[in-house]
Parts: sequence; C-alpha cells; structure tokens
Amino acid sequence: MVSVKNKFKIIVCGGGLGGLGCAIGLALNGHHVIVLEAASEINEVGAGIQIPPNCVKVLNEYGVAEKLKKYVTKPANINLRRYSTGEILNATKLDPHMTETYGFPYWLIHRADYQRVLWDYALSIGVAIKTCSRIDSVDDATHTVKLVDGTTYTGDLIVGADGIRSKVRDSAVVDEEVVLPTPSSNCAYRATVPAEEMLADPVIAHLMTDINSNCWIGYRRHVMAYPIRNGKMYNIVMSHPGQAAVGKWAEPGDIEEMKNHYKNFDPVVVQLLTHVKTVLKWVLADLPTLPRWVSKSGQTVLIGDAAHAMLPYLAQGAAQAIEDGACISSLLSQCETEKDIPDAMRKYEKRRKLRCEKIQRGARDNGYIWHMPDGEEQEQRDSDMKLQPADKKNPNQWSDPLFQKWMFGWDAFRD
Repeated sequence: MVSVKNKFKIIVCGGGLGGLGCAIGLALNGHHVIVLEAASEINEVGAGIQIPPNCVKVLNEYGVAEKLKKYVTKPANINLRRYSTGEILNATKLDPHMTETYGFPYWLIHRADYQRVLWDYALSIGVAIKTCSRIDSVDDATHTVKLVDGTTYTGDLIVGADGIRSKVRDSAVVDEEVVLPTPSSNCAYRATVPAEEMLADPVIAHLMTDINSNCWIGYRRHVMAYPIRNGKMYNIVMSHPGQAAVGKWAEPGDIEEMKNHYKNFDPVVVQLLTHVKTVLKWVLADLPTLPRWVSKSGQTVLIGDAAHAMLPYLAQGAAQAIEDGACISSLLSQCETEKDIPDAMRKYEKRRKLRCEKIQRGARDNGYIWHMPDGEEQEQRDSDMKLQPADKKNPNQWSDPLFQKWMFGWDAFRD
C-alpha cells in the first residue's frame, strides 16, 4: 500500500463486503476509520459468491487474500449449458488460465465466510466497527452522519456503502430526487445442498468431483451452481420470472413452485432440486444511472450498490464495490490536507463511473442473452458461443476476448 501523507477520520456507512473492503484499504493507509453497521452481528446472509481476478488482485494487495484461501474453491471452468440437455455451449477457462493470464485466480466462496474474514481483518488493523448503527441521514455541509437513535458521527470523509436503498445517497448525494431501484422481471431462489448428500446420489455426484461453475440457460430462467466451502457444500442460484421485496434477502420460497419453474430443465438439474429442503428468494434489481456519486461538498461519496447496484449476471457486483474502495484509498493517499479530499473524490468518480456503468449494462445484456426463447436467435447465439473464435466477439461476455481482458485485467489502484 502507498504511505499516506495525512491521516483523516473517515466514516464508512455499511459493513457489507464493499464497506469492509473500503475500510481495510483506508486503514492500511493510516486513516482513522469507523464502520457503521445496522445489524447487531454478522448474519449468514446469502450463499455462494464469485471472486474474479480483478477483485482477488485488490484483496491480495491488502494482504487478506491469503486468509481467504482456506475457504475458497477454484473451478476449472464456467460452463454455459443448454437448459434442457445440459450440453455445454461455451466454457470459460478459469483455473489455471485466469492466474496465467491476469496474475490472479477466479474463486468461489460462501458469502458469510468472505464477510467474516474481511470483518476480522478490519478489526485486526484498527478499524472501529459499530454495530446496531442504522443510518438516518447525512448532513453534507457538516460531514455528519445521524443514526436513527440520534447518535451522530462527524468525519473528514463519509463513504456511503449502505446498499441499493442508500440513506447516504438519498440525503446527501442525489438529494434532489428519490432514487428508486429498478426491479427486473426476475427473482432468484438460492439454496445449498451438503456435499455428502450430493456425493451419495450418482446422478449428481459428478458436480462435486468435476469442479466447475455450471450455468444452465433457457427462456427467462437459468440455474447457476457450483461447490463452495472448499467442497463441503453445493450452491445453487436460480433465476426465474416473479416478484419479491427489493432489498430483502431472506424471503422464504416455495419448494414445489421452485421445482415447477425448472421441470423442463436438464434431468441433472431436476434431480439436483430434489435435494433442496429449503429455499430463499429475492428480487433482482439494479439502479438507474446516477447523475453523480460525489456530494456538493466533495466529502460524501458513494460506493458499491449505493452507487451502481447491478444485476448478478456478470458476477461483478461485490467485485466492483471492492474496486471502488481500492480507488478511493489510492487517491486519498495523495491528499495532504482535508481541502484536497473533494478533488480526490471527483477523480474517483471519473475513474470509476464509466467502468461500473458499462458492467451494469453488460449484466443487463447477459440477462437478455441467457434468457432467449428457443428459436432462430437462440440457435445463432448457441452457434456463436460454440465457435469461440479468438478474434470475434463472443455472446458469452466471460469468454469474449476483449471484454474479458478489460473486466478481469483491471488494476483498481492505478487504472
């Protein structure tokens, strides 16, 4: 990390992956960092999450990648499969290709393990984490955060890492209008199956021994599945038409309804879903393009879902939040006094906004590409995916040579 010229007091609103990553980068540069988190403790929210090479690069520079290794799984490929047969339409090479090409691997991990490691590491390097601290509003003029219980915190910089329904954004950055999330037409189910149960079923046992991230794509539906917790659990995320509450991650789903959505899928998927005992669902939503990420004073700034919530179809949401924090920590290290912070934050917005918005659009495009109905366009898509010419655009953006290099080869500290 770069040595800092001056130490600032920084308040990070939100203790999710993006907020913790940002706090770590800032603390390593010598700043006094307070994280305000609404929850009373870390809860096991979500299930599997992907950590692509552009994100592993940041975590490695922070010194935290080594601590994550015992929790991760390294898949050989991301396989896009035809929904009904399981035929592989396209395989994006991951291990060891990503490390050889971009210097860092592509990991799969349980979200709870990821957050716990970042949380513990942040505490170990001096970050103060205040739980039960729900944000009410931010006064941009005085750089003050007010909690719902009336407690206030004032700092040199306020970082809004408080998610798609950000209080920081609505009260201090884009305060001239109410920014509403844009729900997609799809929800997602998430579920996990223990490894021993997977291995005991000969129809699906190979999913645990042939380590890949598999995605079955079909009309308005897909199933993304892979092993997590170092092979102790199988993670399943299923996108389907439906509705749920925006911002809620733990709404119970109906097992029979879930199975019915995928009754025409590959027999391997149908059999896999017979092992699902409980399922949770949430709506898939993103944000419209914001006019700005930095407040009028230049000392309140947005990162992650508060700035650029995106659909999960490129598996880059958390990675981009981690990149945001890396960029902020790098630019802030060049500030000599508090007066330099606004200019640094405007540089942050300039460096990050176009990239994140391009990935937002790419995620929306992937939803369209994956969810085509059977027909001529789908047949052309499948044909183009299978050819995989190195000099031609691939409908699978993970395998597209130019897009992949731009997405995975990015250096958030310097680019």
